[in-house]
Amino acid sequence: MKKLNKLTLPLLALSSTLMLSSMALAAEDKKTEAAPAPAAPTATEPTPVAQPAAFTIPDPVATVNGTPISKTAFDQYAQQLRGKAKVDSVDASKSLVDQLVLEELLVQEANRQKLADDPQIKQQMEMVQRNLLASTVVRRMLSANAPSEEAIKKEYDTAVAAMKGKEYKASHILVDSEDKAKEVIAELKKGGAFAELAKTKSSDSSAANGGDLGWFAPSMMVPPFAQAVAKLEKGKYSEQPVQTPFGWHVILLEDTREATPPSLDELKPQIAQMLQSKLVNDYLEKLKSGAKIEIKEIQVSAAKPAPEAAKDSKDSKDSKDSKDSKDSKDSKDSKKEEKK
Repeated sequence: MKKLNKLTLPLLALSSTLMLSSMALAAEDKKTEAAPAPAAPTATEPTPVAQPAAFTIPDPVATVNGTPISKTAFDQYAQQLRGKAKVDSVDASKSLVDQLVLEELLVQEANRQKLADDPQIKQQMEMVQRNLLASTVVRRMLSANAPSEEAIKKEYDTAVAAMKGKEYKASHILVDSEDKAKEVIAELKKGGAFAELAKTKSSDSSAANGGDLGWFAPSMMVPPFAQAVAKLEKGKYSEQPVQTPFGWHVILLEDTREATPPSLDELKPQIAQMLQSKLVNDYLEKLKSGAKIEIKEIQVSAAKPAPEAAKDSKDSKDSKDSKDSKDSKDSKDSKKEEKK
């Protein structure tokens, strides 16, 4: 427990340091953004062109107890902060150097405490190393085999071909029996308003909107519903109840249109991600097929009763044995009396 406490304090300090440093960097960004704009020049004055301040990061950026912190370490840290905080100003760069200095102090303290020899720390470092190595292999494989524009276009064409067809705009009234559906159809034939009947009789969540389902593709609906919609004429309702696993439907087809697939630019990120996932799966399968893998069977043993449950069971058994013994004794005594 003593080693764990030593580890916890530096980690808490590092966490606080990182938080304060990030706040400082963010404050620097806000300060830059909030700076008032210079007064507009008069018509006779030339418009000044602001030039960004030039600065050079030294190498090393700092030295802590004789240990240098290289410019490479600074650049790597700055790269990790891209998108979270700007480090393109002198003040922001100084804040980042301060953060690196504090981290180096904590690392030196960890070395002084010999935390690297702690078995738990060793195990965690090994897990981090394994994860880093595994993810790097996958990342480099994907970098060398990025999906080509031709592959993305081919996948897009295949997807679009599957999307072709009609889309339908319909409303429905859902009830729990065929007889109720037939009653609804009878009221529609008498001139009843579909939307009003949906509001009063439908059990579906669309009832509040008059049964409106909006636009949908047939694949979005269960087959019996989709098939019934496809057979309807625009503006007509189903004169026979349509049964699905949800109940009995009366369907009104309001409009139809040709399905419009998304553009290549819209689907490109998803297609690229899908192709990358396929690359990773194929790569892993290739590694598995070329390896000798032995997976040990997990041994499952019968669950042992809890100590209290076992005690209660024993007490119950002892009580039962005692009662049986008493009953047997009473029976014998009774027989003796009868003989007398």
